[in-house]
Amino acid sequence: MEQVRTTVRMPSKLLKDIEKVRDPQKFPTLSDFVRQAVEHYVTETRRKSLRDECRRLAEEENLSEFADADLDEYMERMAQAEKGEL
Repeated sequence: MEQVRTTVRMPSKLLKDIEKVRDPQKFPTLSDFVRQAVEHYVTETRRKSLRDECRRLAEEENLSEFADADLDEYMERMAQAEKGEL
């Protein structure tokens, strides 16, 4: 995976707060911690967006059709959508 180096500016209080919660064993560097936090945020934002879209669509659709649906295939498609593969 290609990595790009960048500089991020943040308030010194936020840096101090990060150091209070960062586990040095799990995240040896500040960069490791921030990268994981951003990845987590992006994943959760995607999940929320998908969840909201599913709710919106469910309100418009007749969900009784799902009673006959192949749920394994449906779950696989949802997992692909969450990964951005669809």
